[in-house]
Amino acid sequence: MKSANIPWWISAVWASLMLLAAVLLDASSLRSWMLMTTVAVVPGAVLLTLWNNGPPPTVAELLHATEGRR
Repeated sequence: MKSANIPWWISAVWASLMLLAAVLLDASSLRSWMLMTTVAVVPGAVLLTLWNNGPPPTVAELLHATEGRR
């Protein structure tokens, strides 16, 4: 699994767990489903926004990568 996919997997597992919790807690009202949806989506969105994919490539790395494709 590529490291770029890890935050997406974590977010998907979190949302699945929150959906399971809503079903197990027998969330039947619209208000409780809205709360569970917010709890499932917001942390995943924050994680994806703040996840650091490492330092940006340097100019030398960019030039070397373009020279190698010829």
